[in-house]
Amino acid sequence: MAIDIHTHIVPASFPAYVGAAGSGRWPQMQACDHPGHRTVMIGDKPFRTVSDHSWDIARRLEDMDAEGVQKQVLSPMPELLSYWFDADDALAMGSHVNATIAAMVAADPLHFAGLGMVPLQDPELAAKQMQTLRRDYGLVGVEVGSNINGKPIGHPDHAPFFAAAVENELAVFVHALHPAGADRVIGPPLLQALIAFPNENAFAVASMITGGLLEQFPDLRIGFSHGGGSFGLVLPRLQSGWETTRADDAFLPRPPVEYARRMYYDTLVYDDLALRYLISLYGADRLLVGSDYPFVIRERAPGKRIIGLDLSVAERDAILRGNAVHYLNI
Repeated sequence: MAIDIHTHIVPASFPAYVGAAGSGRWPQMQACDHPGHRTVMIGDKPFRTVSDHSWDIARRLEDMDAEGVQKQVLSPMPELLSYWFDADDALAMGSHVNATIAAMVAADPLHFAGLGMVPLQDPELAAKQMQTLRRDYGLVGVEVGSNINGKPIGHPDHAPFFAAAVENELAVFVHALHPAGADRVIGPPLLQALIAFPNENAFAVASMITGGLLEQFPDLRIGFSHGGGSFGLVLPRLQSGWETTRADDAFLPRPPVEYARRMYYDTLVYDDLALRYLISLYGADRLLVGSDYPFVIRERAPGKRIIGLDLSVAERDAILRGNAVHYLNI
């Protein structure tokens, strides 16, 4: 039985917009023709049609039982993170989303844990909100985007937020969002997630290393979606560059691989060979089961691939459950 750290929720409804900055990107739910589904509208445009698995824990529990998942960690659909809003509007959306996740967790804490959201477009305000995630909502961490309106998550400007994460003993989960290079992807919108997300994740992982935040906050518990994307192929190049230049002008005080092995990465890479590579690169103690439930590109029965690998019992159990317990401090 696995702990799935990468699952998303969408509230069954959204409050009416009452802010002063304008409602152009405020989401609303709209009925659609598919039974058990609703369409998320961003302004007057449909963003995504989602099933009731996004908010109905009974439906989720049915799938979890069928797919060998002991616990799901719930986090917002990334488009709800609202960094493009006025900070007060983002606070209002965060309050609604965090309360939704908290209610789902409270209904069945044996099978669910939660990650909330904060208005990271204002790092100081986000830092102040971090203590409310655990105190007011009972959440164990926070989901953030790979970039905040184009600024990499590892930018030094975000240091107050990361300091608050450490202070409040909250895990940080980084999800690809509005990826760089999306304009170079040819084809339907789904291909952005399939092609552009991996590189966006690589930028995010690299920024945490080269931006100095892991050096500044060695106790930070941070994980990345989709196996860290293409960073697994970037890391040997970064390591080689550091070894080549360190005698004269090292760009980091420690080897890049040392920083990389302080972080966590989910297993959502869809392939046994790719997963074996991540285990060899980062270590079996750095991987977490992730599925992207309940969306269309999710991996079903996400623990099955780990069980099928030639791993020791200790390595298998660490990836299925143990690493998540340490990462989330649950």
